[in-house]
Amino acid sequence: MIRNRKILSAVLAIVVAVIAFIYGTVDVANKSLQFDLKKIGESIYEAHAKSGKWPMQIADLEGTEYLNMPYRRGILENGSFVIVWQQDLDPNPDANSGRILAYANSGLLSRLGRVWACRGDLRIVKIGNEEKQRLKAR
Repeated sequence: MIRNRKILSAVLAIVVAVIAFIYGTVDVANKSLQFDLKKIGESIYEAHAKSGKWPMQIADLEGTEYLNMPYRRGILENGSFVIVWQQDLDPNPDANSGRILAYANSGLLSRLGRVWACRGDLRIVKIGNEEKQRLKAR
């Protein structure tokens, strides 16, 4: 009886530790995605402020804070994040709240339907797979 309680307690402790580890890992992954998306959105406005034109390709973001960070060009080139190139944004981010600037396109979270996106007002929100597919079709 005592032995069964010890085994049950050990199993319960292991389960709690595994759940805590998974939660922590998912939390870090979410925060990382959100950070990148926010910086991508900011860099779109930064590129527009520098050139007077909205960026239409990754090269147009050259010299922005996002591309100045290590490995970020490769992340964009391999499609981990997708920028929704738009020519008709308002220079005031608040006026673009209904628009999507970029979204996360890879990883387990995205495949499970937890797609993070950066709106035109630089808010980071979750969008559904349906909206992601609509954006891909543009």
